Amino acid sequence: MQQAEWIARPGRMAVIALALAAAGCGGEGSSVGNDIAKTVISGNAAGKSVVDDIDPSIFAREVPCPPLQVEAGRYVSMHYQRGKDDDPTALLYQASLEKWARRCRRDGGEIRMTLGVSGRVTPGPAWQGGEIFLPIRVTLRDSDSESKAKPQVTQLTVPVTLGAGAPAEQWALVEESFVVPQDRSVKVQIALDESGKRRQ
Repeated sequence: MQQAEWIARPGRMAVIALALAAAGCGGEGSSVGNDIAKTVISGNAAGKSVVDDIDPSIFAREVPCPPLQVEAGRYVSMHYQRGKDDDPTALLYQASLEKWARRCRRDGGEIRMTLGVSGRVTPGPAWQGGEIFLPIRVTLRDSDSESKAKPQVTQLTVPVTLGAGAPAEQWALVEESFVVPQDRSVKVQIALDESGKRRQ
């Protein structure tokens, strides 16, 4: 499983944070203006700065991107103590997808996509503190429902440290490794996977 780069990369995180902020809750960021690279935003669930500066180069050579959506029913993931599913007192944590955005640019003969996703993790009554490895699934699939082309699936992981009784913690990732096929129409789907791992 591929380990995603997290908030520690301020320049690139700033770019995607801008797109996420412009997109709003559940938006795709398609209406972001040309002056976005000159704007600085900050703030997360704990009131800590998320961004420092802006790298305008990522906005160069932009081209249209495939549609981006969340897989049905994959906005929220709830994790319980083993064998105690649906018991509120056994809830370890709840993770959610809140914002997402993408940018595409031409790089040589390829179209490359930068994807940004953010959300929150909220501890439950049974959480004793530790690190969560939040699994994010990204799928590029044909827009044609009758197509037999195999979807391209990428598994990303976001590490989130969450203390017992702590407030909700914001998480975010940016990934630039996606190459968009040019021989057919595709769409991008993201999801909170159910195979989350936990380390205390």
